[in-house]
Amino acid sequence: MGLAERRAAHEFETNTLPGFKARIDESAGFSVPLEINWEQLSPAGESRLFHECWPQVYFEPLAQAMKIVGRDKLGKEAIQASLKKVVIQNTSGIYNTDNWAKFVEGALILDHDPLTNASYIDPRTEALVKALEAAI
Repeated sequence: MGLAERRAAHEFETNTLPGFKARIDESAGFSVPLEINWEQLSPAGESRLFHECWPQVYFEPLAQAMKIVGRDKLGKEAIQASLKKVVIQNTSGIYNTDNWAKFVEGALILDHDPLTNASYIDPRTEALVKALEAAI
């Protein structure tokens, strides 16, 4: 990860992520640990796209899905009882909504290419809600 990518990641982590984290935590009813593999989310030479794509690919669908699943006491209790952390990564270059979200041993794993199909927020949210509701 070069300097431009590190700067963009640092700026996002410092200025944008806290707002998403607050929304996620409020919907879940507790502080949800986020494990973000910034290096996997930061293709060389593409730092100009991070601020636009990362929210659309990862954080907006996560915040919306947590709000939907945690909309009532039953949902919040299920999230709190089951979810240990959220892992955000790009290990497989997945770019469709069918298998981007998995729940494994208390970890919600979001694995998606950071720049492809960024605007597909609603389909990713729907897939994430299904994965969460099936697992918890």
